[in-house]
Amino acid sequence: MSARAKTHPKIGKGSHAAGGWGAARSTGEILLREHVPRSGPSLLAHQNKADGYMCVSCAWAKPAKPHPMEFCENGAKATAWEITSRRADRGFFAAHTLHELEEWSDHDLEEQGRLTHPMRWNSANDKYEPVSWSDAFEEIGRELRAL
Repeated sequence: MSARAKTHPKIGKGSHAAGGWGAARSTGEILLREHVPRSGPSLLAHQNKADGYMCVSCAWAKPAKPHPMEFCENGAKATAWEITSRRADRGFFAAHTLHELEEWSDHDLEEQGRLTHPMRWNSANDKYEPVSWSDAFEEIGRELRAL
């Protein structure tokens, strides 16, 4: 047995609700920030439902009798980040080298938005460049077959 002393977490009554209006306000703010104030709520209404989709950040169960809002605040935020209208397009990658992007924080990279094209790194100019979907799938297939 380990020589470490056993610790017992303090369990007490919270000073405020873990959800409620504060969580609803925070969820609304992230939907606005991600530019999805209209589509976000309708997508969240289907999150963790039998006819919907699973949370992208956890393993929240799909209950037999789900509540209208069957998600937590962090799950709503993760979904909003996935459905953001912001895009990291060709212009973004043309303006930045990989060396430069390696210095950015994960948060700053995430804030650029979703990719719009398959990309391949060009070592000659240290930049990601768009490739066609057929080329991307062909190259991925070639790599997988080589395993």
